Amino acid sequence: MWYLKYKFIHKDCIYAPKLREYNLSVFFFPLSHYKEGNFVFTNSIQQVVGEKKNIKKYVTYLEKHPKIVKIDVYDNIIFTLAKHKTDLKMYETVYNPALIFVAPGYQDKEGFEVWEVACWERKPLENMIFVLKNNKTTIHFEILKLVEKRLNDVFVMKLLPKLAPKQQEALRLAYKMGYYKFPRKVDLDKLAKIAKVSKPTFRENLRKAEAKLMPYLISE
Repeated sequence: MWYLKYKFIHKDCIYAPKLREYNLSVFFFPLSHYKEGNFVFTNSIQQVVGEKKNIKKYVTYLEKHPKIVKIDVYDNIIFTLAKHKTDLKMYETVYNPALIFVAPGYQDKEGFEVWEVACWERKPLENMIFVLKNNKTTIHFEILKLVEKRLNDVFVMKLLPKLAPKQQEALRLAYKMGYYKFPRKVDLDKLAKIAKVSKPTFRENLRKAEAKLMPYLISE
């Protein structure tokens, strides 16, 4: 199976400006899509990471945006049906049913999107690269990896267990700062200081997050 990982930013993204303004990042879980006329409708789940007050502002923005047709919100989890105008070539390439989105997409606070896509054949991925790279709205496109992989090396997407916002923040900070590297790049004292909480509080949030994730990582 062929595997593509790419980094991408486009000027017509409806999410990037507010993610930057509210200092948020998002994991995208594509669910389904369909086409009506010149519009593509996409169902997806967004898992938003950041301060709760800013997440609320982001939700308010989405609720008022004309391209968001439907929205349902549970804490930092947002279900949306979005409507995008696109040309036929773009639709047929990016939403090719032969493509498999094997992991959640990630959009950072600067608006960059990172996606991981797999396909049995290399050609559809090459077509995707060409279309995204040459699209008139593309600001930046970068191939991070294009390789042939064994099927068991490809991570098949599944939703992670629900984590409390503080647990999620602790886990992401620990990973980002190198807590799980060997040797460790940072200790709990420094992580707690960055998170602006006490060491016992940070340790508790991190351990609870790890305990919830462990069953998903280790099968009996």
